[in-house]
Amino acid sequence: MPALCRVTANYCQPQSERALFLERGQSVLRVEPDRRHVGWWWCVDRWGNAGWVHESALGEDDYRFIALEDFDSHELCVQVGEVLRLLETRSGRARCINAAGEVGWLPMEVLEIALLSEQD
Repeated sequence: MPALCRVTANYCQPQSERALFLERGQSVLRVEPDRRHVGWWWCVDRWGNAGWVHESALGEDDYRFIALEDFDSHELCVQVGEVLRLLETRSGRARCINAAGEVGWLPMEVLEIALLSEQD
């Protein structure tokens, strides 16, 4: 049962018009690491789509990196007080869904995890 979380700080990173969505088996260029969240890499595909990808979603094949799973790098824009459903966490970031049904990643430092579930 997914946990709920409350947004404690406004967060909105400028989104590329071409956010990165990787399909399993797709190759990607791993450009630079995230200095705040260990294990996250800024990646770019061959069409110029870019975004943060967790290293657990990438495998190395010779000189290139391959997506081990489908991965959407979309980040949510949120306001203080919003309540989100927590879907997963990876190394300092959380993948959540908002009331409008939009799914995306946020840094954990802008979230407070509630002890209550949706059924409480």
